[in-house]
Amino acid sequence: MFDLTNKVAVITGGASGIGRAIVERFLKAGAQVLLVDRNEASIPGSVFHQADVSNEDAVHGMIERGVQEFGHVDILINNAGIQPLGVSFDELTPQLMQRTLEVNVHSVAFGIKHGAKLIKPGGRIINTGSFVGMIGSPSGTAYSMSKAAVIHLTKLGAIELAAKGITVNCVCPGTVLTPAVTDIPDNPEIPFVSRATPLGRLAQPEEIAAVFHFLASDDASYVTGAILPVDGGITAGWSEYPLTAPDNVIGGQWHD
Repeated sequence: MFDLTNKVAVITGGASGIGRAIVERFLKAGAQVLLVDRNEASIPGSVFHQADVSNEDAVHGMIERGVQEFGHVDILINNAGIQPLGVSFDELTPQLMQRTLEVNVHSVAFGIKHGAKLIKPGGRIINTGSFVGMIGSPSGTAYSMSKAAVIHLTKLGAIELAAKGITVNCVCPGTVLTPAVTDIPDNPEIPFVSRATPLGRLAQPEEIAAVFHFLASDDASYVTGAILPVDGGITAGWSEYPLTAPDNVIGGQWHD
């Protein structure tokens, strides 16, 4: 199911976390993979390409490298990003805002731009958003804003690239057990999100990669412009909301 044999995928941020899980899953499904990252990485079966995706020329160059290496590109995964959470408006600086925009937003916009020219008709572009791009998150400022922008770029890309038969979709993970989360000592996000998430736990990277796999496959040929939360239900609503019914609600009935 969801066979990717003879498909070529360019995957950014593929050295660790969600990106690495996507690379490994796509390889198992038969895809040829160009792994793009700033940091050198070696995953057996993939070809490594070093690039800083905040630079437009680098984004164009990585897709072009995929074409040169494998003859064509079918799938672009715009996954690379930085995660400056815990920064309130009081702490926000022009440098942090600019760098977050360059890495998280410019990379996606230019990925769509150059993907439209270099990806085969019928291809796929899949962007990594976040649940905090869908709901308000205190101290999210630059990061949450950037992921909200990714969501809207996805919709715009889906409209413009439809004529070329290229679908554009966005996966919005909840909090995932990646080094960005687990490497923070006593990270308070882990117990908080576990309590707030209806499924009562954080995601494994492989659970997020599975959704990218579906969207990259031929089975998702009629899915475009979709914003798909993979978040254990946290954007559906709180798992707890302690309330006391008014005194005039008695036996499940409202008494005036």
